[in-house]
Amino acid sequence: MPDTPGEPQNIYDDPGFFAGYSTLERFGAGWERAMEHADLLALLPAIDGRRVLDLGCGAGQLAHYLATSGAAEVVGVDVSERMLALARAGWAHPRVTYQRSAIEAVAFPPARFDLVVSSLVLHYVDDYAGLIRRCAGWLAPGGILVYSTEHPIFTARLPGEGWVLDEAGRRTRWGLDRYADEGAREENWFVPGVRKVHRTFATLINGLLDAGLVIERVVEPMPSAQWLRDHPLAGDERRRPVFLLIRARKP
Repeated sequence: MPDTPGEPQNIYDDPGFFAGYSTLERFGAGWERAMEHADLLALLPAIDGRRVLDLGCGAGQLAHYLATSGAAEVVGVDVSERMLALARAGWAHPRVTYQRSAIEAVAFPPARFDLVVSSLVLHYVDDYAGLIRRCAGWLAPGGILVYSTEHPIFTARLPGEGWVLDEAGRRTRWGLDRYADEGAREENWFVPGVRKVHRTFATLINGLLDAGLVIERVVEPMPSAQWLRDHPLAGDERRRPVFLLIRARKP
């Protein structure tokens, strides 16, 4: 069952959730077909020789990509034993080490990494500002942080479904509520009670600035024409942002 609010969530080890999540196109080898995939990779710096931390590495696809792209080493951290089992079985690499830990609890020495990446994990974390400060501490001078998270416009819909329907069931607009009320909200996603943390766009940006990082790029991915041709039933995905991607640098 979903974890108690305030504790690190490990929903990916829930059998019902995992069974549902594994049906998504982005699962496993399909990660390259994720809508925001190209935008995330475009934010990455040159990888050659970098020491990389992948926070919330999941099944290991990104960690493996970073290693094959020339990283000197990659440390992948995730709380889910199910996901790490997949990573070790299908996405192993001599320069990748997978470590089981909640990202809220993991610790590393100062200046340990040249690049920290995190894909669609931070919306599960209660203490965003604290985690960003820790990431800044783990980065060497000149190091880069790249992350993706669910967009505040997307998390502000919770606990509702987002789309406002007319009498015929057609989607008329996107609805959000209590935008300024930050904190945990639950949704029914494969199983009841999946906890996401809503925070405003300003909170996300100011957390980086308060940690002493320099914001270099902010991206709100939208489906490309080719992606929409490949997903003909997904035309509504251009009507509101789902993801937010940010690249920041430690001076």
